[in-house]
Amino acid sequence: MYDKLREPSPYVGKAEDWLATSIEQVSDDATVWEITLREGVTWHDGTEFTAEDVAFTFEYYREGPANRWTHHASSVPRMVGIEVLDKYKVRLTSEKPMPNFDRITATDLPIIQKAQWEGVEEPRSFTEIGIGTGPYKLVDYEADRYYRFEANEDYWRGVPTVKKLNLVMIKDPQTMFTALKTGEIDGAARPVPPELVLQWQNDPDLELISAPTLWGVWLDINVAREPFDDRDLRRAITMAIDPTPMLDRVVLGQGKSGASSWPHVDSFWTKPDLAAPNDPEGAKALLDELGYVDTDGDGVRETPEGEPLVWDLKIASNQPLFLRAAEIVGQQLGEIGVNVEVASMDPGALAELWRTREFDLRIADITPHGIADQDMLIILYRGDAGREMVVDEEKKAIVDRWLEAQTREERLRISYELQDYQTKYPNRVMLWYPESVFAYRWDSYDNYAPSAGYGIFHKYSFLPGEVREGTVDPLIMESN
Repeated sequence: MYDKLREPSPYVGKAEDWLATSIEQVSDDATVWEITLREGVTWHDGTEFTAEDVAFTFEYYREGPANRWTHHASSVPRMVGIEVLDKYKVRLTSEKPMPNFDRITATDLPIIQKAQWEGVEEPRSFTEIGIGTGPYKLVDYEADRYYRFEANEDYWRGVPTVKKLNLVMIKDPQTMFTALKTGEIDGAARPVPPELVLQWQNDPDLELISAPTLWGVWLDINVAREPFDDRDLRRAITMAIDPTPMLDRVVLGQGKSGASSWPHVDSFWTKPDLAAPNDPEGAKALLDELGYVDTDGDGVRETPEGEPLVWDLKIASNQPLFLRAAEIVGQQLGEIGVNVEVASMDPGALAELWRTREFDLRIADITPHGIADQDMLIILYRGDAGREMVVDEEKKAIVDRWLEAQTREERLRISYELQDYQTKYPNRVMLWYPESVFAYRWDSYDNYAPSAGYGIFHKYSFLPGEVREGTVDPLIMESN
């Protein structure tokens, strides 16, 4: 439904002008940028798209309740000046430098219509049909059940290749893939489980395609609870865990090991050759130094206060792969003297634990926004810092230098430092990066294209082939 100033995503290190025709840095310190907009673009209600809409979007995200996109205006970066220069030109000024504005913020923030949203004080309760500028118009929906779209015949980029799209919400993965197999649906937007990939690879009715979704699965360590406020204890955890066997035993070789740490191994923003330590003997020695010793010889260490070293590990009940991973994590931590108790929970209850922080460890998947976006690395740090019981001054100093960096090159270099630091003293340990394989019924539609971070089910797959350039290009791994 919605378009951005540039496309396709903040994950590929480059971008193509979309609603904007140019985005230029106009101050030496990268705090001021000017955006020239594309003329002739219309909203789904037929009204003209102008600079007022762009300015309003940044203001609304800056002042409104936090959501997936608001940090682009309220935090990293934080906009302190939003000016309409003329009908098709906007000037933005940020509190700190934003040298990657054109490659990250501009490629991630959806532009919304001022006329529709300016009177909405509670956006979370908004139930009207949204008005966008994108290739499809939403014509009907029932939240959590279905969304029905029709092609925007006036789309400036070209008439979409499919006239109607019906998106059906199926929360249970097994039900979704059964519906695909029986022909009730034409495609499944959830990656196919590894065992089904092997079963379906010769199915004549289904086409399988691998796409760089840039998702990952990690072990989340609760820094808001003792003893995980101790960075050396967290270092012992990452030294004890070897993600390599998980690649074969959990995802059947379909992906990449988390041994490369995070951000995502394929992200443009990730330090080359980044690697997590794996040294169980070193982990044991470190725990000894910290006072965690097995005094009674039962194989489980005791805390300095004499209590058995027992940690809980939470996983979602609808994620069988996570149960297998939890068993391996428990075994590996057991080998250094930690007793891990695995508990499976309702996904909703587990999500609530993330907010309340009532857990020791948990296994969760993470979207590309969390592990393939340089700005989001700083947002995650700020969230962690708000929960940490002890301020990590060394890490804070790295982040402060990143925030003051005025060039793309300097910011990337400091980002590498932060990646090294969080790999040494982690709040999260990467387990694996799945190879995302999607399945669809080719006789219904056979023109899907992978796009980094989005899989194959995205608006670019429904645009004419000649106008897809720049949106479905391969990932690039070098600076340009």
